[in-house]
Amino acid sequence: MARLRARIERAAALHRHTAALVAAAGPILDGYSPSAAPTEQYAEQHDLTAGLRADANLLAPGWLGAQLDALSPTTPLGGPLPPTFVRVGQAHPLDDARFPVVVPLLRAGHIAIDADARDSRVAGLLRSLVLRLLASSPPGSVRIRAVDAVEEGSTFGWFAGIESIMPPPATDAEGLRAVLDEGEHWLAARTDGAGPTLLIVIASLPELTEGRDLARIAGLAHAGPAGRLHLIAAGWPPPPLTAETTQAPLPHATQIAIRNPHAWVGDPPGATFSGTGVTPGRLNAPVYLDPEPPADLVRRVCAQLVGPWTTPPAPVGEPSRTAWLNYVAAGQRLDTVRREVIAVVAEHKAALKAARDDLAAIRAKLAHHQAYLTEVAREVGGRPFDVVPSWQETQTAASVLTGAAQPGGRRRSAPQQAPRTTAPVSSPPGPPSSPAGPAGAVPPVTGNLYMGSTAGNTGAIMGPYQTYPGALNGPTGAQPVYRPPGGALNGPTGAQPVYRPPVSGVPARPQSPGQGPAQAKSPAQVSGGPVRPAAVSGVPVSVAGGASGTGAVRPQSPPAPESLPGRVSHALRVAAAGLKQSEAALAAPGRSDTASSTRVWINAAVYFTFAVLAAVVQVPTLLAGERFDEISLLALPCALVLPALAFALGWLTIGATTRRPTSRTPVMGMAISLLALIPMIVFAAVLFLG
Repeated sequence: MARLRARIERAAALHRHTAALVAAAGPILDGYSPSAAPTEQYAEQHDLTAGLRADANLLAPGWLGAQLDALSPTTPLGGPLPPTFVRVGQAHPLDDARFPVVVPLLRAGHIAIDADARDSRVAGLLRSLVLRLLASSPPGSVRIRAVDAVEEGSTFGWFAGIESIMPPPATDAEGLRAVLDEGEHWLAARTDGAGPTLLIVIASLPELTEGRDLARIAGLAHAGPAGRLHLIAAGWPPPPLTAETTQAPLPHATQIAIRNPHAWVGDPPGATFSGTGVTPGRLNAPVYLDPEPPADLVRRVCAQLVGPWTTPPAPVGEPSRTAWLNYVAAGQRLDTVRREVIAVVAEHKAALKAARDDLAAIRAKLAHHQAYLTEVAREVGGRPFDVVPSWQETQTAASVLTGAAQPGGRRRSAPQQAPRTTAPVSSPPGPPSSPAGPAGAVPPVTGNLYMGSTAGNTGAIMGPYQTYPGALNGPTGAQPVYRPPGGALNGPTGAQPVYRPPVSGVPARPQSPGQGPAQAKSPAQVSGGPVRPAAVSGVPVSVAGGASGTGAVRPQSPPAPESLPGRVSHALRVAAAGLKQSEAALAAPGRSDTASSTRVWINAAVYFTFAVLAAVVQVPTLLAGERFDEISLLALPCALVLPALAFALGWLTIGATTRRPTSRTPVMGMAISLLALIPMIVFAAVLFLG
């Protein structure tokens, strides 16, 4: 009996501990956001953004990279050399992290946009590009030929009075062919010495553009960079209406894909922004294209281009190739980090879903455990015990799950404290000791749920030009240890599984190229296509069938163990295993004798009561049968029915007052119910002897 009472006390303490975990886990999971999980990746994106912004300022200074609506009216025109890099927009990897997007154009390649100037964003970008190139080039170094079929060349209507540099745009198929003829003659007459650059800007293709004209445009793009001819082609590739008009992406071009409201900037010529190094790729950040420049600024620049002007004094030189290599390498690392963000968020979403499934399962199992514990305690008898955790126990569980500082004392009038329900037990559990502090001391319970830590891993990304090794060496730090109450359970295993999740580390930062390359932190999908979350391995399937009863709890590791829902899921699963072992301990042979004797006495009292009632009912009938023969004829069948009725009433009464079908003793009930025949036997014996 003493051992059984001790097991009941441990089971009651474990029940309160589990109930505290359940009460704390609900608000924690409801307030958890998986999108906030990759904190170190967000920090690294801020660092990469700062580096990209600095490199962009070196590659595209002044007119080439500044915001046009913020330029001073006194900004001088021109430069020592024709520009190579030009800004097309601003990338927003995060809401509070932005950097200019620069692409190579003159002496490097072309720009292609998959929408034409009928889109106002494309029209604004074309105007800003033309203005930047005109204002930053030395006098006479760039000549522009435009093709615009939108409302008779309205895209470039502001660029007036500079016919020697930029004549009015061609607006029909004949004008397009004339521009293509000029471009082909330009390539045929090219020389190896220095000379001006021809820039063909196609804002929109005429309606009657034929397939051969499209093929000529592709031919100019293929041979253009070597002959100082470059294109900005909007609406390329054209819609594949026929096999003749179906065209491949423009050669040697940076492809810009228009989306709503942002755009995607593809790989520049000779490089890739893909973190895996696999092409085709794109800059893994939404880009908002530059808006159209102010009309007054365009007219002022055109007025200065008409008159005589000279290049302002400036040091001769080109933008550092190292700056471009750093820009591309940082874009590759940004691609890798943003893919890691997608994988981490997907993993934490799976962990959150698994934790919620575990929470629903353990709530059902907790209700079953409470009913079973109450029944066992009622059989033994004793003083009442608490099955609802106190405010302090709930706060301690919440502190352990979140890793926060635990409460220092108990609030007597705390609103979180729920009303208590009681059930009989031999003696109440002992008072809890002081709660653990923020240093991770052990709370006033025992067990083996362990939340330790391991060091983080390392990761790096190698680009085609230089290596950007980085490390995510997370510091090791012990997490609070939480143990189920009551010591080791009398189950088959005793100790619970131990799990040590890794702790978030320090964000990786670019290091010097002299260091050796490291392996990429996680496999990334080839950029350029839709980004899909990486597969999360090791995600267990929550089994609702084991939520109640003493069914088996499979020892599965929760997904994303370093995450908050992962720790909650692991704690709930360990608590569920403890409830199962607790029920097994309560059903041990040590309880069978006491439970059996209690059950026999209760059943005997119930059946005997109904048997006495059935016997008492027969006495008036038998006494009346002495005077009236008709009544004596009815006494015999009534006497035979009443024992069966007494047994049935006893059976139903025992079933209504107990919750376990094994509490009934049918054989003993039938024997006791036969006592209802005693009055009839006595009456028959009196008649026979008389």
